[in-house]
Amino acid sequence: MRVKLTVENVEELFLIDTGFSGDLIVKSDVFDEISAKPSDGGEICVAKDLCFSALQKVVSVNILSRQILCRALWVPEIEENIVGEGVLIKAGLLLDYKNFTISDP
Repeated sequence: MRVKLTVENVEELFLIDTGFSGDLIVKSDVFDEISAKPSDGGEICVAKDLCFSALQKVVSVNILSRQILCRALWVPEIEENIVGEGVLIKAGLLLDYKNFTISDP
């Protein structure tokens, strides 16, 4: 399932990954558009023994008319926009896998 997000002033489609407990992983072009200064984002593991270093920027995100602050991570080895569980929880959104929808209850 994908959702359209606005990160700062950049509108993009993001893959929803509830197995990712963080906020966002963004592609390099999106990360470059964010004006905030980058900092160390720590290590991101996509499997038990497959971990990568990340950079992060704090960003304002608009999802379904909800404005939230979150961490946008850039991992050179992952060229996909991913929205994780952190954003869904902060925004209080509900996923309906039966109907492939996202709602604001």
